[in-house]
Amino acid sequence: MTRKLLEKPDWLKAIFPWEQRAITVNGRTMAYVDEGDPGARPVLLLHGNPTWGFLYRYFIPPLTGSGYRVIVPDWVGAGYSDKPRVDSALTMPHHIADLVALMDQLRLRGFVVVGQDWGGPQGVGAALQRQERLDAMVMMNTWLFTGNVGRFHSSSRPWTTWHAPLIGQFFMKRHKILSHAGPSLVSRRGMSETEARAYHHIYDEADSDHVVLTWPRTIPMREGDRGWEDMLAIERRLPELSHVPSLLIWAPEDNVFPIEYANRLKELLPHAEGPITFDNAAHFLQDDRGPDIARSIVEFLDRTVGRSL
Repeated sequence: MTRKLLEKPDWLKAIFPWEQRAITVNGRTMAYVDEGDPGARPVLLLHGNPTWGFLYRYFIPPLTGSGYRVIVPDWVGAGYSDKPRVDSALTMPHHIADLVALMDQLRLRGFVVVGQDWGGPQGVGAALQRQERLDAMVMMNTWLFTGNVGRFHSSSRPWTTWHAPLIGQFFMKRHKILSHAGPSLVSRRGMSETEARAYHHIYDEADSDHVVLTWPRTIPMREGDRGWEDMLAIERRLPELSHVPSLLIWAPEDNVFPIEYANRLKELLPHAEGPITFDNAAHFLQDDRGPDIARSIVEFLDRTVGRSL
């Protein structure tokens, strides 16, 4: 049974006015936005950690205004979706299965996957299970492969500190350093207090940000790590997507997934256009340069697959 979503506060409705819908996926409630012509090509906008659908607020008007249907889910564990408090409910296969369930229940066909951070592997992982209905992909500051450990993911501060059994819990759970400071801390354009609150308020409840710690601990660094086999399975199947129009969009100033990650993706998806780079943008490039990036996506889709099914 789908639970009723929490009511969005009035201050949030002013900057994120779109209705949050609810659907049951694998026994849990997933929140999502669904805007535009229901008969138009669906574009799935997939966020990462520690954000939610609010990250794509600058993408929705340009895409719907250009004739596309826009669907913005909150991953289970994030945003207005259910928030399990156990790691085993928040694995990559769980997230992929949840997105597949959403695709199937909404009967999406000819869809486009737009993914950043965890929205990349989880979105592509789901698309690979329904690739006969996938028509295009846009990947932004993400990764779909094993064996590439950049400076950020190998550093003791903050990365490996977040993973530590006791100290990680102290900083991530008690002080909420990522869930309550992530997007606003690295913003290149500067963020208003209301915008920062919009990102952070969904994790105000104690332990509601369990996924924020689970996601980093699921990034596979070496063979045998949790998530290694899941990511390797996606990497091995990327040649199956060689016929799918694809675009790489990147913020080179991102210290989490710098341009080397884009270059590696280009090797694995040689047919992909780009990477198109955007300066004055960091990890949350959708927030820093949202309208500009949205225009690039619309141009790419208009030219390759179009808005009509």
